[in-house]
Amino acid sequence: MNNGFTKGLIIGGLIGASVSMVMSPGGMKNRTRKKMMRTGRAMMRKSGNLIADMIDVFR
Repeated sequence: MNNGFTKGLIIGGLIGASVSMVMSPGGMKNRTRKKMMRTGRAMMRKSGNLIADMIDVFR
C-alpha cells in the first residue's frame, strides 16, 4: 500500500502541474497544449487501474 500511495501522490502532482500550465493564458503554444492533452488522456487511461485499486482499498 505504501508503494501505491507514493505512485498516486506522484501522479497527482504531475496532473496538478500540467493543469496549472495549461490553464495559464499565453503560457504555451496551441500545438504543445494539444500534445499535453493527448499525453494526459493516455496517462489517465493507464492509471485507471491504480484508481480502481485505491477505491477497493477504501471499501
